[in-house]
Amino acid sequence: MEENMFTNPVLDGCADPDVIYYEGTYYLYATNTDMKDDSEMGFKVYTSKDLAHWHDAGMALKACDSWGEKQFWAPDIIYTNGLFYLSYSVEEHLCIATSRSPLGPFVQEVKKPLHEDTKEIDSHFFQDADGTWYLYFVRFFDSNQIWGAKMTDDLLGIREETLTRLLVPDTPWECIQWPVNEAPYMLLHKGLYYLTYSGSHCLSDYGSGYAVSDSPLGVFRKYENNPILRSNENVHGVGHHCITWSPDKKDMFIIYHRHYDLTKMSPRRLCVDRIRFEEQDNGPDILVVDGPVTTPQPCFFQA
Repeated sequence: MEENMFTNPVLDGCADPDVIYYEGTYYLYATNTDMKDDSEMGFKVYTSKDLAHWHDAGMALKACDSWGEKQFWAPDIIYTNGLFYLSYSVEEHLCIATSRSPLGPFVQEVKKPLHEDTKEIDSHFFQDADGTWYLYFVRFFDSNQIWGAKMTDDLLGIREETLTRLLVPDTPWECIQWPVNEAPYMLLHKGLYYLTYSGSHCLSDYGSGYAVSDSPLGVFRKYENNPILRSNENVHGVGHHCITWSPDKKDMFIIYHRHYDLTKMSPRRLCVDRIRFEEQDNGPDILVVDGPVTTPQPCFFQA
């Protein structure tokens, strides 16, 4: 494949991705679905200039630098006040580690989860226009549900009094094999809050949709034409995404995982496609995904 072309999937052995753009380079963190041995327990970091061609830059967080010993899933990355913060789940509990470099090493200064007695996964940082930070994540009840809260000033915890349940699976496409709303990712667009998420069991017809609110903690109204990303005859299990932009901020992209092929889930693989807002005659702008695309296509922009 020529350097100015690519074909999905763009990276093997990864799931549950998150990306940050920092000083001219994209850094990607993901669940490692193809570990060779225990030395890869934790999170790798990958680098790219164009979102299509990725380089393995080694371990960003090692298990020894965190609470927990296994099931390192779904990292989420931000940079603020001179520090990188990595939020992630380990043994179905949430942890936050920090580093001075996007390459790591990320270290959890106090090795304990956010809530020792509550299982939680799929955390996501979001900063509102007024500078307030929020954390979104999943809790388990009779379904996988999305919750949110304001963060503490040190960005290492949440303000418990603000904890709010935001989404529960209540439509047919979200309830295949198990009722699931998970993998939250927030966008602020024209004063509205777009909470994107994935639905249904990850082994089933997994997909992604969104809900809209006037406030970062709801009430959220689900888009009537969800899901906006769904499996087709060529690719299965698409979901758990992050969203990023081109260096000039003109174009928006969705990075998500898919099953290894049509017959088995793991090791999962990453794909990247365009996502955009489209204006409507009535009501808020809608989110549209151009994908999943599986044919060769030009790189979105030049490195």
